[in-house]
Amino acid sequence: MISIVIPTLNEERFLPGCLESLSQQTFKDFEIIIVDSGSKDATLRIARKYTKKIVYEPKLGFAIAKNRGAKEARGDILVFTDADSLYPGSWLESIAKHFEDRDVVAVGGPLVPIENRLRHRLMFKLTTDYIARVMKVFGFVIFQAPNSSFRRDAFEKAGRFNEKMRMLEDNEFPNRIKKLGKVVFDPSLAIQSSARRFEKVGYFMETLRYWKAYFDLYVLKKSLSEEYKLYR
Repeated sequence: MISIVIPTLNEERFLPGCLESLSQQTFKDFEIIIVDSGSKDATLRIARKYTKKIVYEPKLGFAIAKNRGAKEARGDILVFTDADSLYPGSWLESIAKHFEDRDVVAVGGPLVPIENRLRHRLMFKLTTDYIARVMKVFGFVIFQAPNSSFRRDAFEKAGRFNEKMRMLEDNEFPNRIKKLGKVVFDPSLAIQSSARRFEKVGYFMETLRYWKAYFDLYVLKKSLSEEYKLYR
């Protein structure tokens, strides 16, 4: 069984498409766990149409929400995604096939933008696909938060997501769990995800923010906590 964990906070705009595309998966043995941090819009009403498993988590933070969802999960495979994403019908089936190899502990894939603009397509292809392929050759894993999955026992053994981190928790954890088995990055496992953050902040500023975070985390060994703005 696969457990899909989706953190939410006021996602009425995107959540209907997200949940509807999950309902059309060819792989049927899955549950959806919504971890909500106090939505004031129609998020919960929409979520109830698709799942009974809705958990309230008052503390903000993607790592906190993901770990809380994992605690409620019944599946052997944990899939983490975002409310502003859409999925091809074979997405879960492809993930499940990778985990048929008992040595595989993590599976990830790239993103393509929901907003069909050339600059978004090019930047998503570069940052979520090509760079991830190149870095994998050097033993460094780059996963995207809306498209990452883990074998549950390995997830627990590796210590779950670091709840002190305000960003890059989706990157730091795969580089921790890789010590326990195979980590797969499958370029064909693409999902659609919104470019709304880049529309608001801009690619230049957001790229600088991420490179600073990589430097702080892996070179300076900082925790990426208070000084990093928490996006939800």
